[in-house]
Amino acid sequence: MRPSKYSVEELFKLFEKEKVLTLPELKRALGTEVKMTVFRKLKMLSYVTSYSHAGKYYTLHETADFSEHGLWSFGAVHFSKHGSLKDTIEALVCASEAGYFASELGSLLHVVVYKPLAALAASGNLLRQQFAGEYLYLSPGKRGLQLENRKQMLEISISKKRRQRVAEFGSPEVGDALQIFLAQLNENQRRLYAGFESMKLGYGGDTIMAEITGMNIKTIARGRQELRAHDITPERVRKVGGGRHPLEKKPKS
Repeated sequence: MRPSKYSVEELFKLFEKEKVLTLPELKRALGTEVKMTVFRKLKMLSYVTSYSHAGKYYTLHETADFSEHGLWSFGAVHFSKHGSLKDTIEALVCASEAGYFASELGSLLHVVVYKPLAALAASGNLLRQQFAGEYLYLSPGKRGLQLENRKQMLEISISKKRRQRVAEFGSPEVGDALQIFLAQLNENQRRLYAGFESMKLGYGGDTIMAEITGMNIKTIARGRQELRAHDITPERVRKVGGGRHPLEKKPKS
């Protein structure tokens, strides 16, 4: 076996220079093809494996400038002081005040999180509950508190959206223009328009649009549901049976 090209101290200097290394790069640096030799050296330096790219990248704890969530990124490579992606998701959810939606975790971690979330929910390490049209992931030990905090967050968000939206339509000129616009639409079109605006607002949108337009909240909810389901059927211009009746041909004598 060839002697190691790099000592532990020299390997540390290499990490200081490159920040992040792959296993093949570490093997070349140490002059070995044996994985265990590499990991023995890394253990002496206290290393972290990336939770992205299938754990392909390595860095040192001293190098990683972890955020308040315990995360650090080097370009498109992402690391966590909690370890793997699955362990990181569990740690984040359990430490959170209001749980996490999958979309929130994806934005925070910059990776697809659906498979590890499903595995954590199936094992009971995390709980999930339908909330505002999405699955909210919760800690088994803090479920009640996290749910209550999430409800308060949504109430604040709805209140803010309501103020913003009402302000947009608050002037007499804009309010009158909206009513004129709605009057030009048929019932189906008004329902779909209000449903579309509700979708843009998100949770609580039906209530806000009902306040602005004066339409029934159930009508707005129906329009939103039809849009989500792509269940749009143009209304007939004429009622069934309306219009000119076909001419009856007289029987030939």
